[in-house]
Amino acid sequence: MSCTAAIINWNSGSLLRSCIESLLHTSTDVEIVVVDNASSDDSMSCSLSFRDKVDFIRNSSNRGLAAAINQAFATTETNYVLVLNPDLRVLPGAVAYLETCMDRLPDAGAIGGYVNEKYLPRRLPSLHSLMLENFGAGVRQDAGVADEPFAVEQPAGAALMIRREAYNAIGGFDEQFYPAWYEDVDFCRRLKDEGWKLYFAPQARFVHEGGYSASALGAVSFAAAYYRNQVRYAHKHLGAAASVAVRGSIAAGMIGRMVLRPARLRAYWNVLAGALGGW
Repeated sequence: MSCTAAIINWNSGSLLRSCIESLLHTSTDVEIVVVDNASSDDSMSCSLSFRDKVDFIRNSSNRGLAAAINQAFATTETNYVLVLNPDLRVLPGAVAYLETCMDRLPDAGAIGGYVNEKYLPRRLPSLHSLMLENFGAGVRQDAGVADEPFAVEQPAGAALMIRREAYNAIGGFDEQFYPAWYEDVDFCRRLKDEGWKLYFAPQARFVHEGGYSASALGAVSFAAAYYRNQVRYAHKHLGAAASVAVRGSIAAGMIGRMVLRPARLRAYWNVLAGALGGW
């Protein structure tokens, strides 16, 4: 067995059970581990009937997505670990195809599958792209039409197969990106900086609901976590001056959003206060 499928769960409801079922139906030679970040819903109780086929790790508190992924690596030994969001359903052949691609591409630190048109590969963020995003402009995607895997800068983290050797080389995921968002971007950038390549395999297909974790967290907490981690990413990879500029663009963007979407005033005000010095 060369691959582990690691599902990182937090309050996903019945989605977790569907994800596990799809793995069991389509991928017979894969170790499956679920790391649960102290869910308070019924997602775990609905899935424990699979405990003879799945390893469950239950945290007593929400350690965050990055820490849960690190746990999955620490408790397994396979060459590849496929990190999955619980709001995914695995289609036939997807996992085996990603494994084959990794075997054929020894320079691949990680490879992502197709998880729908909203989550195509992107370029790694620059100061310019972050500021445009914060002002409300679109984010450039780094995709194309191909039958074979091709190199990208940042495949979607929702279904990402990672080579253990590459993971070890950069020390795993940075747990300071809490509870989620930008930990995958940071991981891809560090892989690239260490000389590993990242690939996108459009033929490895998954059905992805998308957005469940943001919904479960709530608009106010999601916005704060997302932009706080964006500032952390900018400071870590683009420098102190860039992080100041990113904070300014977040603040300006929030003021514009408060005018256009007053129903979300509380979430935007919370982010504005954080960008101006609360973080």
